[in-house]
Amino acid sequence: MVALFSYHARAGRKGFLVKLTTTLIVALSAATFAPAQTSTSSAPSPTAAANPNVRHVIGLETVKRNAIGKLTVHDSVLEFKAGTAGNKVPVSAIDAIFVGTETTQSGGTAGRVIKMAAPYESGKALTILMRTKVDILTVSFHDPDGAVHGAIFALPIGTAEPMRAQLVQAGAHSGAPEKLIQRQVQP
Repeated sequence: MVALFSYHARAGRKGFLVKLTTTLIVALSAATFAPAQTSTSSAPSPTAAANPNVRHVIGLETVKRNAIGKLTVHDSVLEFKAGTAGNKVPVSAIDAIFVGTETTQSGGTAGRVIKMAAPYESGKALTILMRTKVDILTVSFHDPDGAVHGAIFALPIGTAEPMRAQLVQAGAHSGAPEKLIQRQVQP
């Protein structure tokens, strides 16, 4: 009977340790990824220097996909610079600018590993904690030969609209796609 009692006591401790480990993983993950959540407070409009963490999703020839860099508007040029790679688009060549918001999952590879390693499918709860909102800035432009291109950027929340305003103020077009098609078809 004593052996049976000690077996149940050890099994009870094991269950307690599993629950404690799960709770610690969730709490540490929440503490780790909580700074990734951004507030939507009405801060003054950021300047070009305040946008260092812009992600180039796709569209620029000389910059790799998902490169993190700085997006600026200066001297009638939209410039994206990521390390040694960079690309410049003349503002006069910009045909349309679109702004939107999207929810993405933060944490990268480490976040995916933590979700898979979490016991009892508690990784599904971590997904909720690892979500973050970003602004999406899509720029449609043409090159000197007249070919139409597009570039998509993911900016910190609340910074895409001021960037769009800077581009329009610098002389970029922000028309609807139907007007662009009609303008290109007419001689």
